[in-house]
Amino acid sequence: MSFDYLYDQSETMLSRYVAFTTDNTRYDLGLFYSQHFDGKSFVLSLQNMQSVLISSDEIAFDHGWVDKLAIRAEDVEVVSSFLKKTLSSLFHNHDLD
Repeated sequence: MSFDYLYDQSETMLSRYVAFTTDNTRYDLGLFYSQHFDGKSFVLSLQNMQSVLISSDEIAFDHGWVDKLAIRAEDVEVVSSFLKKTLSSLFHNHDLD
């Protein structure tokens, strides 16, 4: 049996933990930005421990993240807006608040 490294890289990652509620439910997310993935961020649902690797540009046209992060249908618009703004600021290294 062989073992070949494809890559082995260390870096300090930018991370943010956010909990918020909508009219319908509570969401607890971890947001992690790494330069290794060309502007995409890891978004982790701390409730179901599922994650997606996505950029702010992909939020609007790729809704695979909705099921992975267990976003309720009635909350997609508000969570989408939040993620688009938040992931964009992570990528451009602006202030996170």
